Amino acid sequence: MKHILSIIGCLFFIFPVWSQKTSNEKIKDSIKKYALISERSYKKYQYKETIEAANKGIMYSRKINDLYSLSVLCGDLGLAYQGISEFAKSKRNYLKALEYAKLEKNDALQSVVYNNLGNLYSDSYKKIDSALSYYEESLKLAIKLKDTFEILTPILNIGWTYIDEKKYDTAYPYLIDSEKMIYTKHGDEEGKVQVNYLLGRYTMAKEKYELADTYFKKAINFSEDAEVLDVLTEIYKHYADLAEKQGKSEVAYNRLLIHLKYKDSLYNETKIRENQAAIARFSVDDFREDLKRSEVEKRDQEIIINKTKQISYVLMIAGFILVLLLINMFKNHKFRNKALAKLRLKNTELREAKEEAEQQANLKSQFFSTVSHELRTPLYGVVGLTSLLTEDFPNLKENENFKSLKFSSNYLLSLINNVLQVNKIESEGVKLQRLPFNLKSLVNELVNSFSFAMNQNKNKVHQEIDPKIPEIVMGDSVRLSQILMNLIGNAIKFTEGGNIWIQLKSVKQENKQHTIQFSIKDDGIGISKDKQEVVFDKFVQLRPIEKNYQGTGLGLSIVKRLLLLFDSDIKLQSEENKGSEFVFAITFEESKELFVKDVPLSTNAIDTMNKKILIVDDNKINRVVTKRILETKKYQLMLLKMVLQL
Repeated sequence: MKHILSIIGCLFFIFPVWSQKTSNEKIKDSIKKYALISERSYKKYQYKETIEAANKGIMYSRKINDLYSLSVLCGDLGLAYQGISEFAKSKRNYLKALEYAKLEKNDALQSVVYNNLGNLYSDSYKKIDSALSYYEESLKLAIKLKDTFEILTPILNIGWTYIDEKKYDTAYPYLIDSEKMIYTKHGDEEGKVQVNYLLGRYTMAKEKYELADTYFKKAINFSEDAEVLDVLTEIYKHYADLAEKQGKSEVAYNRLLIHLKYKDSLYNETKIRENQAAIARFSVDDFREDLKRSEVEKRDQEIIINKTKQISYVLMIAGFILVLLLINMFKNHKFRNKALAKLRLKNTELREAKEEAEQQANLKSQFFSTVSHELRTPLYGVVGLTSLLTEDFPNLKENENFKSLKFSSNYLLSLINNVLQVNKIESEGVKLQRLPFNLKSLVNELVNSFSFAMNQNKNKVHQEIDPKIPEIVMGDSVRLSQILMNLIGNAIKFTEGGNIWIQLKSVKQENKQHTIQFSIKDDGIGISKDKQEVVFDKFVQLRPIEKNYQGTGLGLSIVKRLLLLFDSDIKLQSEENKGSEFVFAITFEESKELFVKDVPLSTNAIDTMNKKILIVDDNKINRVVTKRILETKKYQLMLLKMVLQL
């Protein structure tokens, strides 16, 4: 509270000081404001706004006899009137600016005004002698000031004028002096463009074509950081002339095209200037009337401002309101600090909860992986033993209980393999390989592998492979096989007495990159709209109640995750009782190899009678199963019963 009282005391001390601010200070603020508006508006070719702001600034400057501001603002008026081709008014305002600069005894202002008068006579009146006279006056004052920047401007303008008049020898000393100055701290990018451009014209006139080419290139390089569209247009015009003189007709033609491009841009910019000039011409007279009304309004406002007692009362009321606001701000500050403390605590709790959740997720993944591995070991024995039993006791093949046992063991092994596959993908343990393979053969082999299931469900499979697809492509055929096997298997499983269409279509080709669209379509039971969003989730089984479609609910989840490795996604279109269509696209590179070599393994490659195989396994049942399987192939076997522990 002690600090608040101190602040309040300071405020009541400051208020009277503010109320005593002189009228001169307010006028100076207004002058600065309108001078800034005038300068910015002129740079944007907004001549109307420039004239309005400059006149308002002049009105305030006259009240306090600010000669410096009067000179600057009259100079701005001269520039604006020159922009709208009101040359007489431009000259009149330049001369006023010069008069005020002399009264102020400011050589820098005089140098600027003389340079502007030189530009007026050179560009507008086309009176070269008068223009050179004004440039010389500007140069004398700049030399007197020893200001490199102020010296550079008239020297460059004099040299430019002589170049335009084709007085190259007269222009040369001025150009050399300008070149020395532009590479000092006072030189800017625009000056560098102009000097190199003029030196290029000079050396071209002197038939020093190689040197001229160097100067023109420098001018173009510097123009990248300078907004000199008009100069750049002229550079390419003369640069084309240089190429013509050098006998480079094609180069000259290309440079002339660039010149015409910049000329079009300059024409658009010139149109903008002309439009702004037209607006300014029609608005100047209206502005004078507005200015008179403005002056009357300003006088009325000044009378109101002079009523200091009323202002004091207003300030006192404002001070009282400010005190109330400060008290309210103090309370809000305390409340905000409490809220921030609670928020920080909540953030800490959320961060800890997030870390715990991530840890639990990792533990869950490790648990699934470990348990699945441990389950698969005894399952190997169960599946192997059931296969061996059918060989030892052929009658068991017709036993319903034995069939159920064999089906359940195979189903459980498939489930565990799928769980391991999902965990491996999620832990980023699956990496795509890049090997050549025959895509058409791969599809044919996959379809043939489902021949038993298709016959059992009485389905027909239709293949359509685009002939544009290359014979051999580079990619991971194993992961692609997993994707297609899951999709084709689902289509066959959920379709009875129907059709399955497998279509491969080339949708994009760039160089040797081929984007191939895969479509697996069936006319089976389909998927309802409300369940299509969750069909790719893990352990989701969308089966009708009246029929038991066996499955783990992981197939489509594995498909979606494998496609992410290919930078692809899968789309589903389905309608209940009308079938489903799964579509995805993968980009493969066409292989340089003409064919993939398939080397069949000869059954006579190994002499089974003279070869011994050592079976090592820490599970006795698995050792027995493996032994029985290999014995059917007539191998000689050795069992290692000792379990090694690391």
